Amino acid sequence: MKVAVADVGTNSSHLLIAEAQAGANQGGDFRVLDALKDRTKLGECLDAAGNMTPEGENRLASAMTRFRELAAAAGVNEVRVYATSALREAPNGPEVAARIQARTGVYPSVISGEREGELTYLGVAHSVELGPDNVLLDLGGGSLEFVRGGPAQAADILSLPLGSIRMTRAHLSPEARGSGNRANVQAVQGAVRQALAPHAARFQIRPDTRVILSSGTAEAAAAVLSGREGSINGVHFSVADLAGLLERVRRLSPAQRAKLPGLDKRADTILAGLAVLHAALELLGANEVTVSEGALREGMLIEELSRFQSFSSGLSARQRSVLATAERFGANLGHSQQVAALSRALMDGLIAAGQPFPEEARSLLTAAAALHETGQIVAQSSHHKHSAYLIRHAELRGFGPHDIERIAQVARYHRKSLPKPSHPEFMALPATDRALVSRLSAILRVADGLDRSHAGQTQIHALHKTSAGWTVQISGATPLDLAGARDKADLWAREFGGLQFKVMAAETA
Repeated sequence: MKVAVADVGTNSSHLLIAEAQAGANQGGDFRVLDALKDRTKLGECLDAAGNMTPEGENRLASAMTRFRELAAAAGVNEVRVYATSALREAPNGPEVAARIQARTGVYPSVISGEREGELTYLGVAHSVELGPDNVLLDLGGGSLEFVRGGPAQAADILSLPLGSIRMTRAHLSPEARGSGNRANVQAVQGAVRQALAPHAARFQIRPDTRVILSSGTAEAAAAVLSGREGSINGVHFSVADLAGLLERVRRLSPAQRAKLPGLDKRADTILAGLAVLHAALELLGANEVTVSEGALREGMLIEELSRFQSFSSGLSARQRSVLATAERFGANLGHSQQVAALSRALMDGLIAAGQPFPEEARSLLTAAAALHETGQIVAQSSHHKHSAYLIRHAELRGFGPHDIERIAQVARYHRKSLPKPSHPEFMALPATDRALVSRLSAILRVADGLDRSHAGQTQIHALHKTSAGWTVQISGATPLDLAGARDKADLWAREFGGLQFKVMAAETA
């Protein structure tokens, strides 16, 4: 399986394309096929109110187009994109994300600082050796994440608005950037201490704590202090060495910083970045740190591969044949998996509320969900009809002609027209099958809408019958997902009654 993931930060956007290695367990073994970095610098494209400007939107659209094209060239049909601080804090962030999706076909899903920290920790855990107790500092352009956790999983996460670009703008005037004014650097560090002090006990360094840094600033510091060229993953340095580097950089002009190996692309923000890291590490009581090159996008990649491996390992032999067919026709397996999971959750809720379904319904619904977008290999237009055609002729192992026809028709009705008497193939089914196809299609339409962004974040917590119809409790849905589900609840309303969506706060680590 090949996967393409990207993160959109305040300073740059990164794409990573990789393939799971044979026999890999829970996403831990993969081969990088390609990578691309685009210096979008969205942090400089915010107006006085913090809104993303048209220039920033154009830069992001250009990057997403390049990422999509590179992924397609590698045989990956879709890019999973998470956006962090710049888009997260922009009041018009959701509108920008929707317009980017419309322009490029790629949806940059905005994630919380806590979710960012969770994924970054996962990427770090697969890049450097962690111990029983670890504290990670991940410095971006807009925010600084603190994560405490064990050998594999985060336990406590904090996100503070202390990014290097943000602190440069707030405390280092153009003149100070050139002269390295000591008072301005102290102002940066004072702001860090003030913001972190109320939370410091949660991340205090203990005798057995391993301290990890991830970010471009940390990598630049490691490159300068170690004198290494190439990979600096796993490089150690002391906080005292960091203090010495901070003082050294403070005395340099931006032009001089740009000539220092490792700092050439961060000359404008490296001073603030080093000051932030040093102040935070000093307050937490750290003496030595380890740098990890693995971070957010590596965590995204590992999570995506792990989801697929966990999903596929729990399938029956005939459902695995469905998954193989979906992959053969170039379906987005992450989206297929998410829609299948959401479909099953909705069906479980209906059954718990007393709605009857035949024994084979769950298997038919799972297969239709996995294959509902295979028709896109023919054309985006009318791809629901193309999907039905491909399913009928794909020779799905383990399914008889009767099952295959029902799967094809459920997939056919996942979008556009509802089942109706003017459709000859639908009317050719026995009455009981027409009823089942309509009910399963109603579920699939809502499930597909709940992953309209293809971000894979929506979770269903409960489905309740009410006097007015049904209420489904969800979390993690993007604005695009919520709009998609509401638009596609038409068949559900016809088959089961009205459907309302109650959005819950997403759980964090």
